[in-house]
Amino acid sequence: MTRQPSMKRAFQRPIHLALGLAAGLGILLSGSAARSAENITLIIGPLNRSISVSDIEGLAQGKAAKGDLRTVLRFAGQDSAEAGAILGRKLPFSVIDADQILNSSLGDSLLSKLGQIISPRSSGQAGAQALRAAIILSLADDGQASALEILRRYPTDIRVDVGALQKASKEFKDLPQLLRGFGGSS
Repeated sequence: MTRQPSMKRAFQRPIHLALGLAAGLGILLSGSAARSAENITLIIGPLNRSISVSDIEGLAQGKAAKGDLRTVLRFAGQDSAEAGAILGRKLPFSVIDADQILNSSLGDSLLSKLGQIISPRSSGQAGAQALRAAIILSLADDGQASALEILRRYPTDIRVDVGALQKASKEFKDLPQLLRGFGGSS
């Protein structure tokens, strides 16, 4: 009897990876049907501002924040240059290891929490699944991901609770180190 559960697990990992990669490739290869985030609604307290992904890309490239992005950064108490550096910081990680972690109980818990903070703009539903897809897609081409790449690969416009994200980032500040412990970094 012990052979069946282990065989089941042995087949589940490749199936999860195959399904994830197939979905990702389907999105990438479907041409006009492929969609990604163009705008991000940043929520900080009573303030809601829609920012284009291109403005956030500019911030990651060292350009000064302007307009609503500058306003949101000021309300959040974030330095423009520091925010840009965080957005562009790459984390090397194997797509196979990422798939295994994201499909584990730890990964499900993490994605569930982050999926409530970073979610599709049209609804609070499916945030974890969209985030999982964006992470796998950002790792698939070069084995590394950044916050900016994940935003680019997110399948639809995004809503981000900045205050909750700041709180979560403090809780998960050692997450990259923890993930390296799983053998994911190159």
